Amino acid sequence: MAPGTLSRQFVNIVLVVLFVGIYSPAHAEKPLTLLVGVDGFRWDILDRYDLPNLERLAQGGVRVKHLQPVMPSKTFPNFYAIATGLYPENNGVLGNAGYDPVLDKTFRMSDQDDHRWFEGEPIWITVEKQNKIAATMFWVGTAATYEGIRPSYWRPFDGSVTNAERVAQVMSWLDLPVAERPDFVSIYFEALDSASHGFGVGSDEEAAAAREIDGLVGSLWQGLDQLDLLAVSNIVVVGDHGMTNLSAERIVYLDDYVDLNETFSELYSPQLSGERQGNAVYATLYGEPDSLERFYQRIQGKHEHLAVFKQGEYPDWFHLSHPVREPGLVLMPANGWMVSKRSVPYHGPRATHGFSPLERDMQASFLGYGPVFAEGVETPLLHVVDIYGLLSRLMQLVPANNDGNTSRIQALLRQE
Repeated sequence: MAPGTLSRQFVNIVLVVLFVGIYSPAHAEKPLTLLVGVDGFRWDILDRYDLPNLERLAQGGVRVKHLQPVMPSKTFPNFYAIATGLYPENNGVLGNAGYDPVLDKTFRMSDQDDHRWFEGEPIWITVEKQNKIAATMFWVGTAATYEGIRPSYWRPFDGSVTNAERVAQVMSWLDLPVAERPDFVSIYFEALDSASHGFGVGSDEEAAAAREIDGLVGSLWQGLDQLDLLAVSNIVVVGDHGMTNLSAERIVYLDDYVDLNETFSELYSPQLSGERQGNAVYATLYGEPDSLERFYQRIQGKHEHLAVFKQGEYPDWFHLSHPVREPGLVLMPANGWMVSKRSVPYHGPRATHGFSPLERDMQASFLGYGPVFAEGVETPLLHVVDIYGLLSRLMQLVPANNDGNTSRIQALLRQE
């Protein structure tokens, strides 16, 4: 071999490697984690309807048959538990309408930018803290700062923005130059939840909404493919809760047992206070201990479809022991029942959620697909609080403190 030949060959090999590293899509595109939140994605939606795009994710990746929500099985507590990996007692979001006795403030869903409501570190902040880029499209909590930090790209919730426009926004973020492109993107759809509420589980409208969601997932898939990102994308599609049908024949009227006018001069319930409020799937009450005890004694055991729990005696799975916002009493009707007042007429919804997360009807769905996920695996159970740790693993992040169980996510991951 002539002198210098080996060194020239080595240089050529290095140049080829560098060229491939720069121009090969698999190397040029940094890995992506895409989190798709589907409000009301009940555990059996995939079994009841023909949804080819979602089925493609399940067959080529992983499916969790039953995703267990946190208590209460409502939208805000669960989407924020997904984001933080924390139970409500540790992230502060104890309901869609939460009460803080110290601030004497009832937080509503419209308070999406009030950072005092949202505690715990959400995944998009973990991403940003570790020198990666996060983009969020309407996820619960993203309009509020955390330790003064926001995602690099975000949009406050606006229900008038169509689902197609939401997908287009995500694709525009992913079409940015590599250095500016997000490592993590979340997107939220409420169409399925709205249809199930309005028309019931098993309705034609629910079926149409499920097909719409399937088409949106297909659009995301196609967009990733067109941007040469599909091979490096880990896709998570997750629900927040299930859904169950209701009936005007299944209502516990509290004023049959308690003088609510007297009660609500002493106690406060975000779900039952006010002349128009009622027809609640659960209710929390706050007040002085003596007033709470009187209410408890009057209502406990009075109706076979109503369970009443008081502070200090909550089941372990409640996870409502927030240092400030823990309610004094929790009223929980049986699955499919509601609590209300005689003065509040029942005009729907046809179906709802918020019942015990242990009920099968309240379970949600989870799908995972991509290079880090196992292929063709179905597992029986995952908890909502496990997802933060899973997302951290997908992006090789050091997770913040969380309540998830890492052993439950092992079967979802590709074994090296």
